[in-house]
Amino acid sequence: MIKTMILVMLGGGIGAMIRAIISNYFNQFITKLPVGTLIVNIMGCVLIGTVSGLSLHINWINSFFITGILGGLTTFSTLSNELVGMVSPKFKPIPFIIYTLLQFVGAFLSCYWAYHLFQ
Repeated sequence: MIKTMILVMLGGGIGAMIRAIISNYFNQFITKLPVGTLIVNIMGCVLIGTVSGLSLHINWINSFFITGILGGLTTFSTLSNELVGMVSPKFKPIPFIIYTLLQFVGAFLSCYWAYHLFQ
């Protein structure tokens, strides 16, 4: 159990650093929508779908890579915070709806596609 927690912790730190680098890089060029979060979430969902589709039932890979790295890479809390920020004070419904749909539908479809591609 301790070994698993250490693997998750190390992987989570790596994933969070990757997320910060990618998000900060893309968000400096595109300011209308927080595309950095969109990119890391879609990328993470593709990778989660890929690994799940390959049916790798190796405990340390699941702990370190899926729960740790990819869990640290993808982020629901940042997405939620960005959506709250888009609602106030100058709410623009069209970008809000587009971003929300891209995040949720895009994440699901990318994970689904990768899973079935590698199954």
